Amino acid sequence: MTYHTHSLFGFVFAVVIIKLLALFNVIDLSYLIEGSIFNGDLWKFYTAAIIGSLLPDIDHASSKAGRALWFISKPLKWFGIKHRGFTHSLLGFILFGFLTKELIDLNWISQLIWYGLLIGYVSHILADMLNVHGIPLFYPNDRKFKFHINITTGSWGEHLLFLVIFTVVTLIIAYERGYVNLNLNDLINSFS
Repeated sequence: MTYHTHSLFGFVFAVVIIKLLALFNVIDLSYLIEGSIFNGDLWKFYTAAIIGSLLPDIDHASSKAGRALWFISKPLKWFGIKHRGFTHSLLGFILFGFLTKELIDLNWISQLIWYGLLIGYVSHILADMLNVHGIPLFYPNDRKFKFHINITTGSWGEHLLFLVIFTVVTLIIAYERGYVNLNLNDLINSFS
């Protein structure tokens, strides 16, 4: 997937996770959806989710993350870490979680930003499971896991997926914020 699709998928996945956490009474972060768009936490959280959605591609030197963090990307290549390998696995996610948790202890990031980074990272792994190549979820085991949707990076299928996700999330946010009053009965009757 391209960085545009990963970024959007990271944003959408963050919205979905917030809704699920509230639905199951795990933690209420609904203010990150319903609150003021001028809320600094909202911007920090979603920015972190988008950044987290790009970070697994740090194993690819020409990716957005690989170019921005070349001082990490280059050594990964020297140590033989291949694209869609270690960084695209549960082991890579766990290591990322532990390393970024240290940033909280150093007061470099907040726990909310950490949540956003983790959610974004998971979204990248799930999005790459839509790709024809899949990912080694249980690295170092090389078995590839995928959803058998087989979307190729940069293909019309990826562009269509991006358009559908963008449209749906725009409608959801507009509805959540009261910009769109969607009455399903009126919609159904308009087609009759």
